[in-house]
Amino acid sequence: MLPAHGYPKGAGHGVSLRSNLRKKQLVADQTSSDSHTLMTMNGISRFLLTGSLFCLLPLASAAQPAIQPTSAEFLLAESAVSVLPDSPGFVRTAALKAPAENASMIEAADGVPAVITNVARKSARTIQPGQQAQPLTSREKFIFSIRNQTRPMSPVNWVVSAGLSHLRDGRPHYGTDSGAFGERLGAAALKQSTQSVLVFGVFASAFHEDPRYYRLGSSHPFMKRAVYAASRILITRTDSGQPSINWARICGMAGSAAITNLYYPERDTGLNPTLRSYGDSFVTGAATNELREFMADAIAMIRRKR
Repeated sequence: MLPAHGYPKGAGHGVSLRSNLRKKQLVADQTSSDSHTLMTMNGISRFLLTGSLFCLLPLASAAQPAIQPTSAEFLLAESAVSVLPDSPGFVRTAALKAPAENASMIEAADGVPAVITNVARKSARTIQPGQQAQPLTSREKFIFSIRNQTRPMSPVNWVVSAGLSHLRDGRPHYGTDSGAFGERLGAAALKQSTQSVLVFGVFASAFHEDPRYYRLGSSHPFMKRAVYAASRILITRTDSGQPSINWARICGMAGSAAITNLYYPERDTGLNPTLRSYGDSFVTGAATNELREFMADAIAMIRRKR
């Protein structure tokens, strides 16, 4: 017999059980959905917060004042405490304060740059007393020979040589008019330039000789300095600093005198005129060395009288 609601006996309990299970499932699904939504929101919030922090980091770094590194060199440079002369700090500080034109940097055994003060430039024609000369390579000797004719005094020498020859109508005999002076001026420039390249470039490299003049200075007697200056035409130094016959000048001046046969007037060419030109080169060279030795003293004396 069926109950009043039309279901078999015991069937209502099953329906009620399935309904409760369905409700629990719906609640569970809703709870899971809410949890997922909450996790998603939390993830988005964390992402936005992290991104904001990364965006703020550069601003914080820019606002932070820069800190100077307190290295050993910085402390040595800033310290007012006296440093021992043979310490690395003293050498490094001296290297920073030494003038570039009078200092030469060398590498010490421990890798610390050492300073040798009062070193002459490689382009210096005269080495002053107390200066240290740097060695010259063959290439540097050729550059030295060219620079020797681009110094401000070189054109003055050309004009003086051409003027004296023009006043006494001497060698080379081009005449006494204005055109002759121009020819003498060109001949003087060509001869001195040729002699410079041969003496200081070609033969100084071939014989391994030092082309520079080493001045004795006022600490030596006058006569000793005068004889020394004149003798440097025949005596010089090798690249290793040993005394030697000045083969570079002897051969270079001979070559320069021989080349004058190519552009001197006919009456000034041949063996005898060439030998006279060769002898004149020795006299001119000795006089130039005397000027190099005593010119600085003369200038200092004039300044003192002022």
